[in-house]
Amino acid sequence: MRQVISLSSEKEAARAMQTARRILLTAYTLRPGSMLDAVENAARRGARVTVRLEGHPYADPSGELAAANKRVVRELRGLGADAKLRDTNERNGPALHMKAAVCDGVAYLDDRNWPDGGDTIVRDDFRGDVSAIRSAARFGRAERTPEFWTSKRDALWAERRLLDGARNAKRVDVESESFGSGSGVYGALKQLAASGIQCRLIVSRRDVNDKSKRALAVLAQSGVAIRVSDSDEKMAIVDGARAWIGSANATSSYANGDQIDWGLRTDAPDVLRHLSRRFAATWQAATPFAA
Repeated sequence: MRQVISLSSEKEAARAMQTARRILLTAYTLRPGSMLDAVENAARRGARVTVRLEGHPYADPSGELAAANKRVVRELRGLGADAKLRDTNERNGPALHMKAAVCDGVAYLDDRNWPDGGDTIVRDDFRGDVSAIRSAARFGRAERTPEFWTSKRDALWAERRLLDGARNAKRVDVESESFGSGSGVYGALKQLAASGIQCRLIVSRRDVNDKSKRALAVLAQSGVAIRVSDSDEKMAIVDGARAWIGSANATSSYANGDQIDWGLRTDAPDVLRHLSRRFAATWQAATPFAA
């Protein structure tokens, strides 16, 4: 695999925005914090700033998230930025779930929504990946490179392929904010555990519902060790030697496979060490799943 992937941080991404001439930022939602401050400051100093946010966030019955995104877009436009909502209700392309920032020719990828502090941020300066991010963000076109994907369907396919190649592994660790039996990850974990491979799965407590409980119960019966936590990261690690990380949740992509997401496979040592430590810490603090 390529070695242009490295571990980064919100601070590094924000610093890059201080001098970048062209900035693209995407998020499902963008709350006040260091990243929003950095984008606003870049627009004030005259950088060419493009921002895309989701116009109709999922699970937003009060409309609070949608209203917050509208405010951000309005404020950024007032500063001269090209800021827009991706309005999927007007058939304006697939939903936007990708959290990415491109500063000139360097991409910073987040699996959450740019909250201050503690996120896993991956830096990617591979030209093809950066081009794919720009195309997905601006035009809703899902593009891919050998180790990078920009739609939910393709990102989850890549995660499934990583797990399918783990038939001789000693341990497989997977974390997802949401989880369901309709994802290929579910089937891969079930097969791996049934074959005797140690499999661990972490899911977000707030996203466990009756449907996901049934899927998790089946996996537990197959031998997958499952815990629930307050974390909402998304990753898959095989023997600490190969990994997948992305913004796509391990749920069915049948209805929203074209959703703009990202997924990346890597064997970059610093990223692997970080993901392994993050998973171990979250696992330690999590509680066992009870069917």
